[in-house]
Amino acid sequence: MKIIKMKVYFALLLLAVISCTKEKETSQDSTQKKEDPCFILNQGVNFDETKTSVALPTPEDILKNIPAHIKMSDLSDFEKFSYDRKQTESLRTLETKYFASPQYQQKFAEWISALPEFHYLSKQENYALAKNKYGLWLIEKTDSDFKPFFLGLTQNIYLQDFFGKDQNFLENDQFVMNGTLVDVQRLSRVPMLPKYEVIKDGVRFSINLNDIKKDSDKDGFNDLFENFIGLNPNSADSDGDGISDFTDSNPKFKSGIERFTLMYETLADHAATPLKYSFTEILTNCPYFQQINPKTTKVLVYDTAEKAPIKEDVLDQFFPGKYSKMKTYKDYPEVYFTDFSDQTGDGTISAEFVNGKWKVDRKYTVTFGM
Repeated sequence: MKIIKMKVYFALLLLAVISCTKEKETSQDSTQKKEDPCFILNQGVNFDETKTSVALPTPEDILKNIPAHIKMSDLSDFEKFSYDRKQTESLRTLETKYFASPQYQQKFAEWISALPEFHYLSKQENYALAKNKYGLWLIEKTDSDFKPFFLGLTQNIYLQDFFGKDQNFLENDQFVMNGTLVDVQRLSRVPMLPKYEVIKDGVRFSINLNDIKKDSDKDGFNDLFENFIGLNPNSADSDGDGISDFTDSNPKFKSGIERFTLMYETLADHAATPLKYSFTEILTNCPYFQQINPKTTKVLVYDTAEKAPIKEDVLDQFFPGKYSKMKTYKDYPEVYFTDFSDQTGDGTISAEFVNGKWKVDRKYTVTFGM
């Protein structure tokens, strides 16, 4: 009888060991798959590193994909758009000087004080036309606040010499503007003049004021902006983490607290510029990176399979910071390395977990020559 009990005991023990081993293997496989998009593996099959070229939108694509809320009509009398590098460079210099001038600072003093993240182009009654990296905004001044509304007019709408002149951009409860639809490309972080190609000249753009101000979920971002950056205009909390999109530092993904997530947070918080109506865009398939909860900036995280609306415009303007996958070396098994390229330069970042915190060091690549 004792022998039978012993056999049963060992059989159960063996089953338990096999079960635990399988659970461990399953857990390791799961972790391995999760880490594939984040790390270069020293052993085994690496995550697919195949580089896919970005298909730039054609002029036909741009014309076909004009948002439905923007109405276009032809102008019979207009000044043709002409891309002359010297003229455009001169105009850009004049605009930069204007934004730094006492005249500009005095004219838009209360607007700048309330929302310094915008550049202001024109005023009409209690409205101002302004711009940031996404495009044009209509900002309404009320008795107690300044409220920005994204117009959905991006850099593909060219306004020649539009700044510094008070113009009637509101008529009959509509925003109206004359301009040119262009294909503008700048595929480098180098601050150089973009390349323009006229798609349609002499256009009158008009947008209903009710469409502009519509904020279905009452979260502080108008529907046009949420649709543009990939948030849910019908939910004030797009990622369902209990934090409003307007205040969430990462509104597209729920935040995590894993060790490698904290490492990527440290990278994202580097040289941060916290703004209310602008984000740091990050393009990554790494789950750890997607779950960051940065403390000093706001981010929009996209994966490479997602068709983010902002990718239709000047690509590197929205994804200026690039990070390779992390890797380790046998001589430094506790240190993780990634190559980076951003507006400050190129180089390598090393990250080491020391005393419960990530110690990050950036080394820039030194180049010589012209």
